[in-house]
Amino acid sequence: MARGDDKPPRKPDARTSPPGKARPGLPDPEEIVAERSFVSPKGKRYRVLRTNERDAYEEDDRPERKDE
Repeated sequence: MARGDDKPPRKPDARTSPPGKARPGLPDPEEIVAERSFVSPKGKRYRVLRTNERDAYEEDDRPERKDE
């Protein structure tokens, strides 16, 4: 008898998503303007995404448009 027969099947890796499906909470790829990698002191790797998305409560810091 093999040792692995009594174990339940593993869940899919949370870091990978099926092709064509975006992970919940991630911005639209068209909104990403920069991406950096960060490695924590414990060795865990993170992706830092910069986007041009704005939340409703954020103030607009773009200069006002002047209509002439």
